[in-house]
Amino acid sequence: MSSVALTLSGPLPPGPSAMTREEVLASQRGRLGFAALEAVAELGYQPTTVADIVKRAQVSRRTFYELFRSKEECYVAAFEMTVEVVENMLNTALARHQDLNWKVLVRKSLEEYLAILSTEPALAHALHVEALAVGPALASHRVRMKKVFAERMAGAHRLGVAQGDLHGAPSAEILDLLIGGIDDRIRDCLNSDGPQGLPALAPTLWTASVALIQGPTGN
Repeated sequence: MSSVALTLSGPLPPGPSAMTREEVLASQRGRLGFAALEAVAELGYQPTTVADIVKRAQVSRRTFYELFRSKEECYVAAFEMTVEVVENMLNTALARHQDLNWKVLVRKSLEEYLAILSTEPALAHALHVEALAVGPALASHRVRMKKVFAERMAGAHRLGVAQGDLHGAPSAEILDLLIGGIDDRIRDCLNSDGPQGLPALAPTLWTASVALIQGPTGN
């Protein structure tokens, strides 16, 4: 698990604590979510058990069932947390690039996203591999995940319009095709080369993104 976003804290110290019960439960909920991501990234969603999660989180099984009804509910909560973490990291990374040419902004968006995933393998597997194994429970959350990056591309299109390079509005169907293609390439790379191979996808994904955003006539 990663260095920055998902560093797990140890077990709560024994004896009286200055934390309220709500704070304790929030901490335990977070550790269980992080542990679920770790376990699923290593073992796969289907083989992962509640026992695997509570062992990694150093939280009791009883506490797990006070917070979640099932492994599925825990993983869905962790996935939602993952989307928020990645969105915040991407916002922070791109904050200094808003005045660039739209094509450069697309490139930076892709490079930053792939860099985040390459250093956060549990996030990468949660977003692009194991989400498919969970099934319908994650459907709406996957839509939100795709929307996060689709909005980046739509924002780049608006920047292109403001800069006089593009016209009109981006097609929702084209954006959906683009994000689906990026998702597929990332998943294929994770399954074949591992997270360390993700940054190398940037040039190909950038070329395809620019071509789809500007369209056959550049508008």
